[in-house]
Amino acid sequence: MLNPMTRHAAGKERRRPETAPARQRPIEFQTDNGFSLIRLCDVDKSVSQAGTKHTFIVRDPDGYELDVTVEITNEVVAEVMWRCKGLISLESSYWINCAERHLADYLWMHEDYPPDASLGVDQLSLDDLDAARRWNCDGEKE
Repeated sequence: MLNPMTRHAAGKERRRPETAPARQRPIEFQTDNGFSLIRLCDVDKSVSQAGTKHTFIVRDPDGYELDVTVEITNEVVAEVMWRCKGLISLESSYWINCAERHLADYLWMHEDYPPDASLGVDQLSLDDLDAARRWNCDGEKE
């Protein structure tokens, strides 16, 4: 049985998502090969959803958990802002969605955590461009 508490990179204990009451349970993104991702900002309200650096709690198919940080480069940010004529701000939920997609793709393709528990997004995929095109200025999908 899994311990109801887990440690993250900073060494602080936090409640495991599956032991939280149902009304507070965060959404888990599941990959086809058995990894699950939870946005750290959904578990720890002191962590911001804004910006281009995001941390996710990632659980592998064997139940091991690791906090993985995804950072979107300034070049990618500039390209999105240029293509969208500035309608996507740094506070937009677009960035956390982009980070989540890239992490899920990495986990699916490599079937392992990224080295050093970090991943950089330095190129836009077709999915990123399509999502950016559909995002409105309020940061939400149409």
